[in-house]
Amino acid sequence: MRSLDLRQMEGEQGIALLIYEPSSHFKVDEPFPSALYQVVAERAERAPGETAQMLLNTRFPLEGFILTQPEGADSIFENDIGVSLVLNSDPVLAPPWLIIYRLIKDNPSQAARLLAEFHQRGETNLVAESLAYLAYDKDRSEKAPLLPISLEGDFRFLTALFTTEGDEWLKDRLSESVELYRQRVADGEVSPEFLDRYRETLKFAAAYRRRGTSDDLTAIIRRAFGIS
Repeated sequence: MRSLDLRQMEGEQGIALLIYEPSSHFKVDEPFPSALYQVVAERAERAPGETAQMLLNTRFPLEGFILTQPEGADSIFENDIGVSLVLNSDPVLAPPWLIIYRLIKDNPSQAARLLAEFHQRGETNLVAESLAYLAYDKDRSEKAPLLPISLEGDFRFLTALFTTEGDEWLKDRLSESVELYRQRVADGEVSPEFLDRYRETLKFAAAYRRRGTSDDLTAIIRRAFGIS
């Protein structure tokens, strides 16, 4: 399967065929997602805008693409259509906050840019959910170091938000996220320890390099959690 095959597959129809009409035989289907990711990545390097537009009308598995073809993902999400791609991602298998979470490890600055754009579009809940997705990173990385978790990526993500959007913006967004989950804890929807794990991860990520913005980030986090 080569990049030129995308035209033969008629782009969107070819992607839909591979995703929605598998053979139901694992050994037969296994190679196709990897081949599809490779084809899309090659096309994205040549024509990122056209590729992003093509994917916009499909249920293309963005999470798998980011994990296996990070450079191709960078090309697609640099385009303005990348925001719409994330917003239109599969709400069950790969909701927008999961896509942002994967991007934090691959390209923290890009993840920060997308998050800021979501806020500009009024996607307050999406921003709050995306930030909260970091909650168990410290705990999980300690228990299972081989998981695709990057506390350095968390630090760089928070730093990018602080640098580009400012301390008050970041404090307000974190506060909204904390309040959302504080209510969910009160309603019994999430574990009572959630906010503790969330704060521990943010605190650890903020101090990851112990230089530059670390002190500023730590102060912002304390304010967001209402700690004097």
